[in-house]
Amino acid sequence: MGMRRRWALLVIGIPIYTVALMVLMTIAVEALEQTEWADLAPHQFVLHIVEIIGDGDWWVTAGVPAAIIVGSQIVFLIPVFSKRPPRDERSRPLLLSLVIGAAIAAMLTFALLLGVGEFIETVLEASLDLDDALATTLLVATVLGSWVFWSAILLIFSRSIWADRALGRLVGLLLGGTLLEVLVVLPLDIMVRRRTDCYCFAGTFFALCLAVIATLWLAGPGVVIALMSKKHRLWRETHCERCGYAKGPSPGPVCPECSYAWVG
Repeated sequence: MGMRRRWALLVIGIPIYTVALMVLMTIAVEALEQTEWADLAPHQFVLHIVEIIGDGDWWVTAGVPAAIIVGSQIVFLIPVFSKRPPRDERSRPLLLSLVIGAAIAAMLTFALLLGVGEFIETVLEASLDLDDALATTLLVATVLGSWVFWSAILLIFSRSIWADRALGRLVGLLLGGTLLEVLVVLPLDIMVRRRTDCYCFAGTFFALCLAVIATLWLAGPGVVIALMSKKHRLWRETHCERCGYAKGPSPGPVCPECSYAWVG
């Protein structure tokens, strides 16, 4: 594929993908917000979504988070698109990808705490009695602390692993964690909604919304990494894994460039 065609596909594809992501986020949030949406006829729900999309403010309220998601996804996937994905976790592109992945993990951690906290306060009727300043401090400390913690964990996890493998495993683990979190928070949200009429501002509702956003975020890189894995596997079969030297038609047992012992 020529360079011009690739750029043309990016210029056309990214806006289309962003709008599709905006629509999916709107459908997911509306489905979570409406307790009796399942009782609506399909065409009624579709008309409801169309009415929301027709509002001019929707392009801002849905467009800004969608643009942030798409931009972070592109940065996350930079190592995957390179001709030779970096192996060392200290390389800048892979480091940025791991930091972004840690941010998703931190968001899921925060969402879980929101859901459990709402359950304790609403269902168990155990008031936390925190003033605004202390609550804000705890909020910031939780987000930043979990971000730093997961960044350190992922840096260790990715050590001496090729970028596409490391990021592929990371996406899989985060998707599994997101699914587990939904299974934990969903019954808590059901119990909270039975106790309060203002469930749209409940912590469990926000936790489910964050889980949906995490799922949509992870789906894009997951598909791209799966499509690129074959290309990278072929590259590793024909090049030295340490220095990138082309093996040629009759490779010896070791790399003539760096003396790395080839496997197979």
